[in-house]
Amino acid sequence: MKRFLTSAICLSIPFLTWAIVNVIVDPFNYFNIGIFSKDTRASAEGLNQLMYRTIDYVHEPCGNILIGDSRTELLPIKRIEKLTGEKYKKLNTNGTKLNEIFDLFYLAHKREKLKKVVIGVNFNMFNKFGYQDRISGLQRVLDNPLIYIYNKDVAYATYVTIKYLVTKVNVDQKPPMTKEEFWKFTILSKAIDWYGKYEFPAELNKELVEFDNFTHKNNIEVVFIIVPHSNDFHNRLVQFGLSDQERRFKKIMSNLNATVYDFDYRNPITLQKTNFKDPIHYNDSIGNLMVDEIWNHKLSIGKRISTSKD
Repeated sequence: MKRFLTSAICLSIPFLTWAIVNVIVDPFNYFNIGIFSKDTRASAEGLNQLMYRTIDYVHEPCGNILIGDSRTELLPIKRIEKLTGEKYKKLNTNGTKLNEIFDLFYLAHKREKLKKVVIGVNFNMFNKFGYQDRISGLQRVLDNPLIYIYNKDVAYATYVTIKYLVTKVNVDQKPPMTKEEFWKFTILSKAIDWYGKYEFPAELNKELVEFDNFTHKNNIEVVFIIVPHSNDFHNRLVQFGLSDQERRFKKIMSNLNATVYDFDYRNPITLQKTNFKDPIHYNDSIGNLMVDEIWNHKLSIGKRISTSKD
């Protein structure tokens, strides 16, 4: 029995040590102890933005949120706050799917009654095959500290954070190619990922309507922004024969109670390559332009396509 206890203790030491290290470093600030600065934990945000932003929201809920993927990330939140005089928070991550956006909304709404929700959305999200579920796993992490402590993403983020403390160098996530090379790569490969396999998402459409009805019933203001893509990239949608499906998507969006703005059509933004960092990510000046048009209620390029007057 003594030998068994000794062996058990010896075997548990690495796990206990790792738990202690993760609690101390806490790259996603799960325990909200605040030992390390936000700058020190910046690498963790880059590695798993979804976990980082959600945990941050749990600690400090906010009635106004932006949800979406890396395209929504480019909307200048400080500018929105300046124009509205209200605080906003971003709940987004790279590659967010539309079903995950709804899940994040309900997760946030349980924490605090939401007032305004801004959602970046595009046709590529409205696809039966554009589905992923990372929120249920994230919810288990939020509910159980042990799952967080022994999570593989947390483990890697702890390693990267410790490395940053020693080297002062954050993770470099820039693509290993020139802007022109990345432009061509995105048009070729991303278009295949998004448009190469398409089927009308009946279940997702149902979720969209349920979300729209829920927010309308609960007096939560919702703004959808169909963000611009370069016309070079939109041409690939046309080549895949999805123009009618895109029009159907925008028609569905126009019938929602939510307010919907469309910037993704042939216009001075989409026709000018210099307005984009790559074919699907607009530059800072365009982010500022969209925010100014929407929040100042002075549309010049953007079009309000929603028919609801509420």
